[in-house]
Amino acid sequence: MSPRRYRPILALGLIVALVDPIFSAPRPEDDISPRLDLPISKGLAFLARQQGPDGAFEKEGTKVATTSLCLLAFLASGNVPDLGKYGLAVRQAIEWLLSRQAQDGYFAAGDQGMYAHAIATLVLAEAYGVEANPQRRIRMHAALEKAARVITDAQDAPKSNPIFIGGWRYERNSPDSDLSLSGWNILALRAADDVGIAIPNKTRQRAIVFVQHCHDDSAKGFSYQPGSGAQPGDTAMGILCLHMLDATDANAVRVEYAIRYLEGHPVGENSPYLYYAMSYITQAAFQRGGDAWTKLGRVAIDRLLRTQDKDGGWPLSKDNQEPGRVYASAMALQTLAVPYRLLPIYQR
Repeated sequence: MSPRRYRPILALGLIVALVDPIFSAPRPEDDISPRLDLPISKGLAFLARQQGPDGAFEKEGTKVATTSLCLLAFLASGNVPDLGKYGLAVRQAIEWLLSRQAQDGYFAAGDQGMYAHAIATLVLAEAYGVEANPQRRIRMHAALEKAARVITDAQDAPKSNPIFIGGWRYERNSPDSDLSLSGWNILALRAADDVGIAIPNKTRQRAIVFVQHCHDDSAKGFSYQPGSGAQPGDTAMGILCLHMLDATDANAVRVEYAIRYLEGHPVGENSPYLYYAMSYITQAAFQRGGDAWTKLGRVAIDRLLRTQDKDGGWPLSKDNQEPGRVYASAMALQTLAVPYRLLPIYQR
């Protein structure tokens, strides 16, 4: 998908990035990391209590999506299959997720469609990088190849308007596209590419064009669908997508103005899709670095630290558009773990 590739190394079962953060030069986000350890520990304990005997993290409904988000939270915090306090929980979640993949590679029949499929593909790629068992790696690689092919094939679905070409929507054959769902699929392809799954360059190029179509030239942010008006969460996703697609040079002006849009439109407790917005604002700010991290990433993390419940989880978002405390807690933990820089998808 692009020339950049991370190569996670397995050392005693822990994630060791190609450039270990311990030995890298100090960065603006480093000073906050020690404050995160206890809240993240409490949050992971809360999530672990929600896991069912089958390995899934949701009793009904969005099992693939929610289990994938929970698994991503554990991986982002340094937990790997079979090792450490939550090693068994990670292993069980991976095995359950693999059991949900259909023969054609699709993960999400009846479960939030391409949303769930993209998130499952993303987390499977991240888990593959820390899987030590050779036989399981072979199985996971084969699953990833099929899952990535579902995403690239879905991008080829006929669209009702040229402005939707290059994006993704809820179903594989949807005639339109949106930036939120496209963002998850872009992240999934990026993660698959990072572990050696071949992604056609045309897929990346078409995705860039769709993200550009979602840019709101007036507000200088990004919209959910072309022409629908800029929103903070979508703007953050737009920035992150351009970073993941390695298009920042060509879109430097868009990214710069989009960061300023986020600074001028802070999210609050009544914002729609609050946990989603905070997660991607934090990731976008992290990728941008510098003042963006200070003004955006730290603010989102400080909000999450203040709002954590006594049981270790996080409360429902007030707009009632995000599903349940398990989802809220998984998204919050992913956000808090960004400064750890353990997962390749979180690295610059």
